[in-house]
Amino acid sequence: MYICVNLNGIYLLDNKGIINDFEPFSKGIKPSVKSIMKLEKGKVPFELKKIMERNPDLSFSSEYELKDKTKFQFIFPNDGGILFRENYAKILEKAQIHEEEYRKKQKSVLQELARIKVTNLLGEKDKLIIHAVYSLNEFDETINLFLERIREWYSIHFPESVSAIPDNKHFIEFILKIGNKSYYQEKKNLLSYESNITNDTIDRSLGVELSGEDMSQIKEIANLIEILYTKKESLENYITNLVNEIAPNTSSVATPIIAAKLISHAGGLKNLSVKPSSTIQLMGAEKALFRHIKTGADPPKYGIILQFPEIGKAPWWQKGKIARTLAAKIAIAARVDNEGGDYVGDLLRSDLLKRIKEIEKKYPNAPPKKEKQPTKKFDNRPKKKFEKSKFKKGKF
Repeated sequence: MYICVNLNGIYLLDNKGIINDFEPFSKGIKPSVKSIMKLEKGKVPFELKKIMERNPDLSFSSEYELKDKTKFQFIFPNDGGILFRENYAKILEKAQIHEEEYRKKQKSVLQELARIKVTNLLGEKDKLIIHAVYSLNEFDETINLFLERIREWYSIHFPESVSAIPDNKHFIEFILKIGNKSYYQEKKNLLSYESNITNDTIDRSLGVELSGEDMSQIKEIANLIEILYTKKESLENYITNLVNEIAPNTSSVATPIIAAKLISHAGGLKNLSVKPSSTIQLMGAEKALFRHIKTGADPPKYGIILQFPEIGKAPWWQKGKIARTLAAKIAIAARVDNEGGDYVGDLLRSDLLKRIKEIEKKYPNAPPKKEKQPTKKFDNRPKKKFEKSKFKKGKF
């Protein structure tokens, strides 16, 4: 005896393909779709329960969650499924279902199933993280382009400001609040930071005077950059909230922005959760890794996780060790988040910080530098085709 699931309902067939029992799905497209979706998720719909109650000794063409699995046998593929596919027209006729009606329902049910699956896929929140991180990267690229331009532009008027104000946000504020360098003395109190520019620097400046229209254009670009900074901060807050909701453990261990970038780079939380810590450690450093493989250059020790504060401020000989430890904790956190486990972020972060302190104590001094191996040199010139000898065998 075999159970076979069809768009119209659930059939019980014997070894010859004869219908012994049949439980139709409720009328309409949505009830059929609902029951089929339950079966795909491994759950038992109402129709299957009724068949099971009437016929305890069955084998299945799909594996379902059953209360007492000892009574049922899972066989795939089985002869029942083959018989059904070969004789579905006769089986439909015996079940008093017209083939034309069946075809129409088949099309509608399959379309609805496809629609639900696409909607569920688009509804995965880690996809929101991916696009948000792409936007964040584009904000960074755009801001950097404008900053490079405005520094060069404003340096025509006040070249000393480029080195005197290294912080980009302070530089933009200086342009917007001071503008013309001749107003520095009377407007410097408007700045939110303590400027190290002196009156002597202003007096000895090599820059040229700009007209009001010239300065107005520079200020418009500075204002645009300030707006971009504000929008970027808003996007970072959105990403932080989103990651804290979807991957709280990974967010706690790696910081929300780094966690989001790792999820985006991996293509989703599920993909990140199956990656080993060694892969997580080098995510974002693929170019450096290929350069190492191709030319023999130094291998990369970290990628995206370099942005982690403890790695950034650590001395060079500790960075790789901290990166390995961090990647291992991220791998654990991602798996817990993907499986919907309990919150263990604080515990993982505590272990991480403890291990970082151990590394700092154990390796306080830089190791002796190793001699660099010569890098491989590749001849990129086109190779000459092999020329056969002009001399034939036996002729010299």
